[in-house]
Amino acid sequence: MKFAILGAGNTGKAYSAFLSHGGHQVLLYDRSQERLAPVQARGISATGVVEGRFPVPVTTQLEDCGDSDVILVCTVAAGHRPLAAGLRGVLRPGQIILVTNCCWGAVEFDMELGAEAERKGCPIGETGGQLILCSSPAPDAVYLKTVKKSMGLACVRPGDTAGVLERLAPVFPQLCPAANVLETSLNNSNPISHGPLALFNITRMENGEDFLLFGTGVTPRVASFMEKIDRERVAVVRACGVSAPTELEMLNSFWPEPQESLYNVLHNTPAYSVTKGPRTLDHRYLTEDLPYGLVPYVRLGRKLGVETPCLEALIGMFGLYMDQDYFQQGPEVEQLDLSRYR
Repeated sequence: MKFAILGAGNTGKAYSAFLSHGGHQVLLYDRSQERLAPVQARGISATGVVEGRFPVPVTTQLEDCGDSDVILVCTVAAGHRPLAAGLRGVLRPGQIILVTNCCWGAVEFDMELGAEAERKGCPIGETGGQLILCSSPAPDAVYLKTVKKSMGLACVRPGDTAGVLERLAPVFPQLCPAANVLETSLNNSNPISHGPLALFNITRMENGEDFLLFGTGVTPRVASFMEKIDRERVAVVRACGVSAPTELEMLNSFWPEPQESLYNVLHNTPAYSVTKGPRTLDHRYLTEDLPYGLVPYVRLGRKLGVETPCLEALIGMFGLYMDQDYFQQGPEVEQLDLSRYR
């Protein structure tokens, strides 16, 4: 298959190496030629799940992505809507558009590109989180820590989901059907763990300290706070008419060895044991998991009459620390007609 991968960050490089290793054609897009230059010159050096150096064609032109079978969106959440706008007129009939980090990405693509996508028979979907855990030790290198055993996928039009899964099954057999894109975005496991981890380790991040995120970063009380905000998330999600597994249930679904508590799964899962904490405040735990992950629960809670005091306290403390109003950032989910996506 031919894949156009949008975004040359950690995830984009990981998918480029993974798919190249599997014999698929890959084109890596990024708006930054500076970011692409090392890959263009030397290819991508991969270690971990995939080993080798893979030559990968690159481009800064979205128009070049029109020849692919699948467009994989691997940018940060704030890039979803601009990319969707940039793809107007580029799509060819039957292309799959798949957002790999949920965060309301499929909904935002639908807002910008939905009419054209429907006219051309291009399904828009998203996964409920990242299938591949990875890090990037150098501009032309990526370490693929692990591939999760299972990950939900849903399309904006739920009737498209089965067909997309069938087409992707030879490449990503780990993908399984989710009910709809509300389920994939509302049941994203990352913000519930990343938010408290970032707040309670924020001076380590600001000082650039070297620490194990799920080791020293997670104490029993940190895990307990995660459980408190997760109970609020579950209440909001259920009020939206969507099934809501707990954070523990979601994390256990990813890995072979289930654990009995949130603290245990974060401490005992091998994939987490090597994860280093962020060494900067300019990190997606703040720039993405707050406005696109946690804030939507508060906004939807206010719309639906569900109280979220712990979530509001967490987001409010981040706002005070960072001198930002995170409640005014991210997608305006309270304006959505939720019934459209069920």
